[in-house]
Amino acid sequence: MNSKKKSMKSILVSFLIITSFALSAQNDKYQFHLDLNKISNDLIQIELTTPDIASDKIIYNMPKIVPGTYSIYDFGKYVMDFEAFDKDGRALSVNRLDDNRWEIENAKALSKVSYWVEDTWDAEVEELVFEPGGTNIEEGQSVVLNNHGFFGYFDGMKRLAYEVNVTRPEDFYGTTGLTTVSTKGNVDQFTTENYMDLVDAPIMYNVPDTLTFNIGGAEILISVYSKNKAATAEELGKDIKKILELQSEYLGGKLPIEKYAFLIYLYEGQSGSGGSGALEHSYSSFYYLPEMSAEQLSGFVVNVAAHEFFHIVTPLNIHAEEIGDFDYINPKMSKHLWMYEGVTEYFAGHVQVYGGMQTAEEYLEVIKDKLSGAKRFKDDLSFTEMSLGCLEVHKDQYGNVYQKGALIGLCLDIILRDNSKGEMGLKDMMDMLSKEYGKNKSFKDEALFDKIAALSSPEVRDFFKDYVEGSKPLPLDDLLGRVGIAFKQDVKVQEITLGGIGLSYNPKTKHLVVASIGEMNAFGKAMGYKVNDEIISVNGEIIDINIAQKQLDAYKSSVKEGDKVTVVIARERKGKVKNKTLKGKALKVEKQVDYLIEFNENATEKQIQVRKAWLGQK
Repeated sequence: MNSKKKSMKSILVSFLIITSFALSAQNDKYQFHLDLNKISNDLIQIELTTPDIASDKIIYNMPKIVPGTYSIYDFGKYVMDFEAFDKDGRALSVNRLDDNRWEIENAKALSKVSYWVEDTWDAEVEELVFEPGGTNIEEGQSVVLNNHGFFGYFDGMKRLAYEVNVTRPEDFYGTTGLTTVSTKGNVDQFTTENYMDLVDAPIMYNVPDTLTFNIGGAEILISVYSKNKAATAEELGKDIKKILELQSEYLGGKLPIEKYAFLIYLYEGQSGSGGSGALEHSYSSFYYLPEMSAEQLSGFVVNVAAHEFFHIVTPLNIHAEEIGDFDYINPKMSKHLWMYEGVTEYFAGHVQVYGGMQTAEEYLEVIKDKLSGAKRFKDDLSFTEMSLGCLEVHKDQYGNVYQKGALIGLCLDIILRDNSKGEMGLKDMMDMLSKEYGKNKSFKDEALFDKIAALSSPEVRDFFKDYVEGSKPLPLDDLLGRVGIAFKQDVKVQEITLGGIGLSYNPKTKHLVVASIGEMNAFGKAMGYKVNDEIISVNGEIIDINIAQKQLDAYKSSVKEGDKVTVVIARERKGKVKNKTLKGKALKVEKQVDYLIEFNENATEKQIQVRKAWLGQK
């Protein structure tokens, strides 16, 4: 009896040892390695120690599209020399199925995958990837790891953990919004819980130029690459910090994140894709902007940074199943671009007037700009239909998310304020939805409108039915009227102008330049402008290119008909540039305008009350 017990005990111990060894030998994560010191002709080799594969065949995927881009880019096109090996280094058979997929035979034996990646920024293709969503490999200068361009996933296995090991030059630093980073020597290790989180976290490597500060309980990182040192992180960070402080207050003072990174690449020369801008992520945003001074970039950076940062609300904490479990090969679009991009764009503008960075009058100009922008698109196209078809059939209408999409946000905000006597606005509604869902819980695409209506009022559901799902023109006359603002279309107005001259900019002298006089009015002719005149001052105020629009708007609103106007210009004559003073008396000129939006002097007490709540006025 004792011998049997001893024998069984030995067997059990042996079984546990063998089982423990087997478990420890299992690999249930992706382990990537790349060396930034071994770049060859803008190519980097990627090596992957694979997770265990249970099937005889497996497909490795590179994304066809990634969230936030709304364009098919086929990132697998930039992958070459794809090879697969077993644990003994023997090559396994690989069949490339299309641009983005490789099928590996005898996959149960798979241990290693190796391939090379070419960057997208200067690739020889018909249509370049929009740079903020692409990849850049500049040996000794900068490497931009938009991770979807370097790393892929196996079918059915994108929810496994990822480990990315980057060997970098000694003087390089990798900036990212990730908090799961460790460093040993010159090897950085980044870890994420799944593929979606990896794709959501770009990394920019270069000699560091960074700034960090804390806002709303979150660490904010500004990282800048500028080959010619045109602007620094400290300079750009000043303006970004101001708008983030407003946004933090706008969102209640406490941000729903631990860390956020602004990764800013300033390019010299021309943009390869022909565009500049940014791409949002949950905990960071990547910017591709022309190499200019911080002063010149200031206004643009503030507006774009405000938009991208507000994505910490949606889609980070409010998103449909189509985004929460994104299909990188056969993407299914959500119908709620009005919210992901439209409400985000609305917030980016509204926060500036709500927080006192803009006057109410200036904000009316923002609304006019959105209306003018929306005129370029189809107003009779259902916004949900456009959203669902934005990759193909309605691709040319996508840009309207930043125009009419923002106006949809404005309309909803006013309805909510009006129905609650000013107590609840759109930002409060989005906060309620964030608490209802959050980062790890998706809503069903068909259910969102009813959910919002249940949290607010039946009028909101009717609005969605008629103006978002439907194709009726937005009821701006009614809604702006509820906050004491008069709205008219296609009207003639009398206004003061600078002369009806076309203006451009001379980057060398930093002056506004008279580019055309073809539509110059009577006042402009009386002043005597000539093409190439550079405007130095108007009525004694030096024109600063960084605030020139504000200065010209102030001129138009303050000068009355008959007032004396003095404009100092620089004019070239016989090879010499001399200042010349032009004088005249201001004339009102009749002008046809698409939209007239102005405060109603006869607004009711209720309208004024709701307006003040809407605009953050006390």
